[in-house]
Amino acid sequence: MSTPKFDVSKLNLQILDASMNMFPDMFVNATGITFSKRVLEDLNYPAHIQYSTDTDNKVFGIKACRGVDKGAQPFSKPRGEQTTVFSCNNKNIMEPVREIMKGVWKDNKRYKVTGFMLDNKTMIFVLPEGVEQEFRAPKGDDSEG
Repeated sequence: MSTPKFDVSKLNLQILDASMNMFPDMFVNATGITFSKRVLEDLNYPAHIQYSTDTDNKVFGIKACRGVDKGAQPFSKPRGEQTTVFSCNNKNIMEPVREIMKGVWKDNKRYKVTGFMLDNKTMIFVLPEGVEQEFRAPKGDDSEG
């Protein structure tokens, strides 16, 4: 076994969280929107959010809010309780996103859009930056799809 060519006493190893995505990604397909756990983390696991769009700039946004605020929708459980991604299958949220990208995105495809924080409560997703993704087959399903 060889010795490293650097001073190992200066190492500062960081533990990686295998359950956390590296980027705050949103996945859009024909039936819904899924937000990676990184989105929830970056927004500090808000119980409620407001969905918004900017049609001219083709932007979709989510903003942490109180449950009594106009347009508030349930979003995340508290940090220790939220163990998975968050999915939204509400057609009233889904259809405006699909409408903004009509003619750019294919209806039967899945797209990944990486978000970025606009301020400490708002994350936006620039929809034209979406990258077409292949669907992953469910566990135990060996067929291609």
